[in-house]
Amino acid sequence: MKLSRTGRILATAATIPALLLSTGSAALAATGTLTLTALNRAGTKVTISATAVDVDTSFGYTIKTGAAKKLPKGTYAVLARIVTGETTTLAGYTVNVSGAAKVTVDARQGKRVGVALSPAPDGLITQMSVRVCSLTGASYDVEAGGDQIYVVPTGSKKVGFAALGSWTDLSGTTDSYAVLNQTTGVPADPTRTYGPAALGTVLVESRRGPGGTNSSDIAVQPVAPGCGHRLFAELVSTDVPTVTRLRLSPTSWDIRSDEFATAKKTGESWDIGGYMTTRKVVAGQTTGARFYASAWGPGTLLPTMAAGRLSYNLNNGFEDPYYPGTGSNVEGGDRATAVLRFGSKVVATKKDTGWMPDTTFLSYKVKKAGWYTLTNSASRYYPEITYWPGILSTSSVATYRFQAKPKATALAPVYAVQMIPAGLSLYNKAGPASTTNVALKLTRKSGSELKAGKNPTVKTVTAQMSTNGTTWRSVPVRRTGGSWTAVVSNPSSGAVSLRARETNTDGSYTEVTIFRAYAIG
Repeated sequence: MKLSRTGRILATAATIPALLLSTGSAALAATGTLTLTALNRAGTKVTISATAVDVDTSFGYTIKTGAAKKLPKGTYAVLARIVTGETTTLAGYTVNVSGAAKVTVDARQGKRVGVALSPAPDGLITQMSVRVCSLTGASYDVEAGGDQIYVVPTGSKKVGFAALGSWTDLSGTTDSYAVLNQTTGVPADPTRTYGPAALGTVLVESRRGPGGTNSSDIAVQPVAPGCGHRLFAELVSTDVPTVTRLRLSPTSWDIRSDEFATAKKTGESWDIGGYMTTRKVVAGQTTGARFYASAWGPGTLLPTMAAGRLSYNLNNGFEDPYYPGTGSNVEGGDRATAVLRFGSKVVATKKDTGWMPDTTFLSYKVKKAGWYTLTNSASRYYPEITYWPGILSTSSVATYRFQAKPKATALAPVYAVQMIPAGLSLYNKAGPASTTNVALKLTRKSGSELKAGKNPTVKTVTAQMSTNGTTWRSVPVRRTGGSWTAVVSNPSSGAVSLRARETNTDGSYTEVTIFRAYAIG
């Protein structure tokens, strides 16, 4: 997947398929009308647009005040938003359309929304997002942010309510909080207070080093079904590494981080990449997450064969090993060259020159059975920004040697190899003249429905290190059961590049290299 160069990439809270939202007549003959009237909190008639959602088909229609809207006969969830001065009122009504139906959205019926912590934390910024949505196959919503939000109560099971409150100073050095109050229907009392015992904890470590910039954030989004799905709260934004306690209400949350860099020409802040992980939060319990850990390098996706056509994804050269199997780099900036050889003869070459519109694949129709060697050389590439001087994982190489034959459908009979250094600092640094244990993780994944087949038998796993990326020396590798660990004696300064090879009993192998895998200091 190629990431956007500009703007935050956020998952929307409720998906509204564009083809379902209609401003005109339905394909079937209309059997009734719906007339909308809206009153603000002062009781004055106002002009608004609302959405009427057929609860059976999830088809959405835009309706406007003062005009009878022709609609197919049925039951509709009508969602509306009325602004009165600095206040916003959200409403959801269930209306049966059969003949001439009418609905009045009266903001004066709204009840003020509130979420609170007890005791209230000192010195933190408070934010709140509120949503009223249709609980239908395709969910539609109205949403507002701020501290003067009202919702109109309803007992309808086709309308939902959610309020996300957050408290933070964005520094990452103090505890941050986010709580979700979510219901079916809109309650008569849309307020809720949470005490410490009602919250769980996610301990988030946000490192620096392999990212293209030092500036990143940490945000949370609830992902359990309901109206609050993917509401967004930013809790940390800083240019230094942090270990932060996120105190969250019980539900499933996406813990996410995005990186931000300054564009050279415009001075704009660009979102250059990011990733997320899901954690189920339980009251009184602690779980963890780690971002931007070394060593970003070739990912878990292997070459595949489908009906004799060999395929390989060039854009998986900088995967975070703590998040394997994503099928893409953490950041969008990369360029790569893949070369396929049959014996010593080059039979296919594919290049990604950087920022191509789609994922780049090498594809080759296998004509002869025999040994093939595929090498993918990738480097970081983002010409519109300046990478910070200490950037790690600047380039990588993955080489796979395996047997293939015409008409075959199979995952390449080799392993992906990822290298995970232990004991590094928040800047992904090891101590001068210290020893670093590097886990060598072997996996087999295709990134598709293709079955992995029988795993090859590993014969040897070896490793090398370099202080300049040119001269390499072997390092010891320890095996414990089915796990391998390289033991690296570190220099007194600079950075360490790593190389590992797994060789199988049939002669196939995978070799991966990561330049500037971690730093010393």
